[in-house]
Parts: sequence; structure tokens; C-alpha cells
Amino acid sequence: MKKVLAVLMVTAFAFCVGTAFAKTEKCTVKTVAVEGEKATVTMECEKDAELKEGDTVKVRAQKKKVVEGC
Repeated sequence: MKKVLAVLMVTAFAFCVGTAFAKTEKCTVKTVAVEGEKATVTMECEKDAELKEGDTVKVRAQKKKVVEGC
């Protein structure tokens, strides 16, 4: 009984792992307009992006590397 339960749990976990990843889109920021405490960002994405007007997205800024001199 314990072996059957363990196999079922491992199988359920394997199916759930695939649904936990978010889709990544490649976009370029075109304009940023600040009005009071809100900012409006206009982005240009690839042609096949699955984003629609009004979608909520989470944005992570690209880290810039520091160049050190001699």
C-alpha cells in the first residue's frame, strides 16, 4: 500500500512540475511616461508574442555589468 501511494505521489508531482514555469517573451522598452505615482511603459515585443492589451506582466530588469578600468 505504501509503495502504491509513493508511486502515485511521484507521478502527480511529475505532472505538476511542468505547469509551474512561466513563459518568457523578448521585448524592448520604447517609452516610459511618469504621471504622479504611476508609470506607463510602452514595450515592443516579437511578432509572435502572446500578450494582449490589458495583460498583467512581471518585468525583471536586465543587470548591467560593471566595466573596471586599469
